[in-house]
Amino acid sequence: MATYYRVLPYNGTAQGRQIAEVVNGAMQGKLNATGTITLETGEETELFDERMGYESVILFSARAISAFGLPFVKSKEKGKAVIGHPAGSEGVIFDYVILG
Repeated sequence: MATYYRVLPYNGTAQGRQIAEVVNGAMQGKLNATGTITLETGEETELFDERMGYESVILFSARAISAFGLPFVKSKEKGKAVIGHPAGSEGVIFDYVILG
C-alpha cells in the first residue's frame, strides 16, 4: 500500500501545522482509503490491503460499462478479502474504497 497523503506520527509528536494539514486533507476527501482491482470473469479474486479489517466496508465502482455484474465481498479478514463476482464476457477494472 502506498501512502499518498500525510499521516501523523504515532508517538504523538505532531506539530499544529501537521495536524491541520491532515485534518484539512481528510475534510477534503483525501483519506488514502482507495485502490484499484481487476476482476476476471467468473473467478474469485483475493484483495490484499493492509487497511482492511474484519469490520471494514468495501465499496466498488466500475471503470467501464459491462454486463459483468456487481462484485461482492465473500469473506474478509485483517489485510485480505475474497471478492466474488458473476461470470461475464471480460475482466473489468474496479476502483474501491475501504471504510472502517
